[in-house]
Amino acid sequence: MSHKAPSKHYRKGISLIEIFRMFPDDATAEKWFTDVRWPDGVHCPHCGSDNVQTGAKHKTMPLRCRNYKECGRKFSVKTETVMEGSNLGYRVWAVATFLLTTSLKSISSTKLHQDLGVTQTTAWHLAYRIRNSFEEDDQNFNGVVEADESTLVGLKRICIGIRN
Repeated sequence: MSHKAPSKHYRKGISLIEIFRMFPDDATAEKWFTDVRWPDGVHCPHCGSDNVQTGAKHKTMPLRCRNYKECGRKFSVKTETVMEGSNLGYRVWAVATFLLTTSLKSISSTKLHQDLGVTQTTAWHLAYRIRNSFEEDDQNFNGVVEADESTLVGLKRICIGIRN
């Protein structure tokens, strides 16, 4: 059956299987978040300098600003995003964001905790941060937005959720 009317059959998007192929581990997910956040190369979120040392020995802050006179601070991809201060891996954040932004009627924290293998409290805080990132951003959405079904095209914009 071939017709041009909009329906689920004709929607383009990413399936859950494709998300797991995209992010087989935390390192791949971290690289994706890095590339999306800094498409022109890593720069310090504190001072904006592009003179950044990678591979620092700090476990949670592997990047360091080399602008010692003004900054010199350590940071990670999570710094100044909704992921800041979280011990969850990048893969968990990517999958959670996908689940929350593609669900037709949202997802409860108990369902999210079962799907992600985290505690219910952690799932609640994770969902809260992702949902709250919509409120903090006063920019208009780009691309396709279907408000009646909460289908949001632009996963990368939501995942980063940069704070003001």
